[in-house]
Amino acid sequence: MSPTALGAAATLLTLGSGASAVQPPADTVTLEASRDYLVGAAVASSAPQLGSDVEQRLRLRPIWAFQLGRFRFATSGASALLSQGRQSVDTGVSTVLAGNDRWSLSTSLSIDEGRSWDDDAVFRGLPDVRATLRGRVGANAALSQRWTYSVRASQDLLGRAGGLRVDHGLSYRYPISSQTHWDLSLGAGWANGTYRQTHYGVDPAPAAATGVPAFAIGSGWDTVSLGWRITSALNRHWVAYGGVGVSQLQDAAARSPLVGRQTAYGATVGLAYRNN
Repeated sequence: MSPTALGAAATLLTLGSGASAVQPPADTVTLEASRDYLVGAAVASSAPQLGSDVEQRLRLRPIWAFQLGRFRFATSGASALLSQGRQSVDTGVSTVLAGNDRWSLSTSLSIDEGRSWDDDAVFRGLPDVRATLRGRVGANAALSQRWTYSVRASQDLLGRAGGLRVDHGLSYRYPISSQTHWDLSLGAGWANGTYRQTHYGVDPAPAAATGVPAFAIGSGWDTVSLGWRITSALNRHWVAYGGVGVSQLQDAAARSPLVGRQTAYGATVGLAYRNN
């Protein structure tokens, strides 16, 4: 239904990705983006799609990140770990365009995996949500020593009716020690009519063919989320994190005939090795 960045969440729930306003003490192990890499694994319990009736699933997935010149490559779980003593890294391929220790502007590319209805007896026959490539522009701003605001705009680049999404986040970071902190994050997402009709709408022709009620939806706010995560550098090379989150569909998106559960919960724990 929604992009990986929403399931954004879905990683549970794409929260706390803003750049930290807390500057690490001099003795903190600091990662240098131009030289370092990170590899690890995470165990996540979550629903496959926000709005799906499918039960929670426990999955093991790899997490990794590395830098090639100005370009960063990272999975979603790696953002949490790479933010330990440095700027956060977007999922996919990204680069920082400008910024300082108070704000940053970046771009990135990511894959929207789409959704198939072939295995769903109720919705089989509806058009699939096609996988596509999304381009993102993001900005982070430190509002105070502990509060950070972030905004991400993502656009379908392949013309596959993916539309435009704009996700906002507000994060509070509490440092427990020079190596450990926790983040509390709030998020809200807006999408244009193209995105929402593709992910939550049912056009008249497929509705008549499948018996699913037709449903038209315009642009608007469609998700809110709340998450908590703790991240810790265990030593120079090993970093661990864990978190819980909840997200909920809002407004017309929550009333879509394609939506089952309107609220999704999840939890994630991960461990990664970094070379520096």
